[in-house]
Amino acid sequence: MKKFFLLLLAQLLMSTQCESDDDPVFRTEYYIQNSTSIDLILITKDAGEISIQSQSSQFMAVSTDLNSFVAPSKNIAFDEVRLYKEETEGHKTISYEQMPIVDQLWSFDEISSYDAEYRLVVTDELLK
Repeated sequence: MKKFFLLLLAQLLMSTQCESDDDPVFRTEYYIQNSTSIDLILITKDAGEISIQSQSSQFMAVSTDLNSFVAPSKNIAFDEVRLYKEETEGHKTISYEQMPIVDQLWSFDEISSYDAEYRLVVTDELLK
């Protein structure tokens, strides 16, 4: 009985002594900033149509990595950005397209050591 008790005590001690080896995870969020004078529509495979009102921002996706922040062109959530405007009678026309993703067009902001965001600022001058 004494050996059984020691065996249980040893397991308990080992389970409480194990340290968590959780490495920090780099989290990168991606946003579209609609700085135009019109409302835009983002169409994605997963979420469908997302309206981005004029002078507002829309979350697009998040990526995590153990080594570093993930540039927009390297994320696996999206590989293009197509923004539409709604015409009369409900027809949508492409107003902005980024395919492939060009990292230099996205602004980077490191929020903390392990959190950052990339933001694509769309202006009237960029629209077709």
